[in-house]
Amino acid sequence: MAIEFNCPHCAHAYRLKDELAGKSATCKTCRNKIVIPQPVTIPDDGPDAMSPEEMAAKEAEARAALADEQAKVEQDEAARIIPVKCPHCDHEWTELIARAGKNTLCPNPECRQRIKIPEPKDTAAQDWRIKNTKLPEGAKQNFEKLEGVQDAADTKMVGGQALRDADATGEELEPRPLKQKVMFVLAALGLVAGLVYGVSYLLKSRTESKEDRLIQEAQEEFAKAIPAADAPPETALCSAILFMAGGEHAVRQNDPKKLKDAQKQFADARDAIRKAPPGYARNAVAGELAVALLALGGTEQQARDQLRIRWYPNTDLKARLNERVYTVLDEVRQTLAIVQSAEFDFKNHLARRLTRELVKREQAFLAVELIPLALFNPPEQDEAKAVVALEILRADKNSELPRKVAEDLKTRGAELVKGVPTPASAQTLFLALDIAQSPRVASPPTTNPVSDPSRLAYVGKMLLDNQSDEALKLAQRPASLEGQLRALVLCADWSAEPDAALSVAIGIVAANKGKKEISPASVFRLAQIAAEKGKHDQAKEFAKLITDDGLRAWANGSAVHLRIAAAPKEKADEAWAEPPPVDKPKEFRAGHAWGRLWVARQNAKVSGDRSGEVKDVSAWPKVLIPFGKAGVALGLQDRDK
Repeated sequence: MAIEFNCPHCAHAYRLKDELAGKSATCKTCRNKIVIPQPVTIPDDGPDAMSPEEMAAKEAEARAALADEQAKVEQDEAARIIPVKCPHCDHEWTELIARAGKNTLCPNPECRQRIKIPEPKDTAAQDWRIKNTKLPEGAKQNFEKLEGVQDAADTKMVGGQALRDADATGEELEPRPLKQKVMFVLAALGLVAGLVYGVSYLLKSRTESKEDRLIQEAQEEFAKAIPAADAPPETALCSAILFMAGGEHAVRQNDPKKLKDAQKQFADARDAIRKAPPGYARNAVAGELAVALLALGGTEQQARDQLRIRWYPNTDLKARLNERVYTVLDEVRQTLAIVQSAEFDFKNHLARRLTRELVKREQAFLAVELIPLALFNPPEQDEAKAVVALEILRADKNSELPRKVAEDLKTRGAELVKGVPTPASAQTLFLALDIAQSPRVASPPTTNPVSDPSRLAYVGKMLLDNQSDEALKLAQRPASLEGQLRALVLCADWSAEPDAALSVAIGIVAANKGKKEISPASVFRLAQIAAEKGKHDQAKEFAKLITDDGLRAWANGSAVHLRIAAAPKEKADEAWAEPPPVDKPKEFRAGHAWGRLWVARQNAKVSGDRSGEVKDVSAWPKVLIPFGKAGVALGLQDRDK
């Protein structure tokens, strides 16, 4: 026989063996607990057979028994489980009551949050005379607990042992993956780094704001410092110096808004120079502006971020209609146009300086393409190209540019020697690179007196070959004063030990002071070289020998700048700069302002004491205070770089 019955929950039909009667099982359809009923025996017809009424009564009794047993099973089952609902995703499931109060993970694969299994509520009736407390009966609290106050005893802290005990229970705990732990660490580090950056940015912004105010005060105060009736002839050049300081300070803040400010400041400086009367001082200030403008150039990424401008036009980028594209090439070209009418010697020295600065910035190609055409007149351009190429060769022996320039000059043939002045540097370049079948620009200096082109060409070749003594002897051979001085300037500039060349040059200039053959530009360059090499007494001697008042003052101011550059940690002395004629305002020169600006700049860089340095420069003559403040702003910025 077999036991036939239907599941009381889903009515699924079962036919089971008799020996399973009375046992508990799980319905394979609805997964609910059921109790297998006892078999019902239906006898055959006979004397003992039951009547239909008796059979119906027995069947009803069996069904009642089955229902009672199933209800009991369900009641017992309900007592052993506890319903759980995830507070994160609202997923519902059941847990054994033995796990009440423990932690588990939500079974929802999209959630998997850790939650605590709730404890069942005790619904039994409570006697109001019995306090719900864990203390022994009759025990009293030592104090009355205030509502809303949590003490240490109420905090549910989990100790290490408790965690180990929990782990020993076999509770399912999902370990944190290594990637998640790394992300937590990186997030914490990022938070700390962000906090540090934020604080430093605020401090830097406050500092830059104070420095900006110093620059602004300097420009405004100088405009009021000298009455129009007493304004010296170089007032415009002094204004240009302050605009240059403002441009340099703005561009170094690496901010798109400040880049526009820097461009405007530099443009104002250029306009101020144009308004100044022509002269050596005007050329000198324009040369300083040309060098300062190189700070505008940056990498392609900096140009995209609007922190700097491009060195030269990018043909791959299309500008908007009526949009002006700023480049260093264009900015410097406009500035050099101011100096194009200056004497050749001054432009020659400026070309060498600009080339060296561009090579440092890895822009040697721009030096070749820009300087000869923008700074020199057509008859001077062959010599200018050779001068630029030689400076590149001295800085980088592996550069291909000098040879390219030499080959281009070679194609000029006989036309090459028609340049004014004679392109002696082209002959030096041919000799240094051993250019085959190059035109003869200057013959070897085998006779006396030696020609100026031969002297300069072969002095340059000897210096490149580290034959300084032979070069100095050749430079002193009888010839024109102008030719001798040009060769001596080259010896002092390219020699590791310039003392001998400087001494010889001082003697020649002093003996011929005031003669037209002595170029003030060459004497000015000798004063600069002496300051660069740390020969400060010689620098002052050369400055005294300059016949032009404006250039002489600028030579003294430039000497302060170069002295500081040679000793960047040395505190500057006001005595380094030429004292201005306070009682004669019309004799005030841009060089006086330039020297004092560098004194203030150096001292602010060394001390870092803004208030102290501003106090010191405020004691200067009224006309110099603005340049002191601008110098302090730049010096504090130098200190942070």
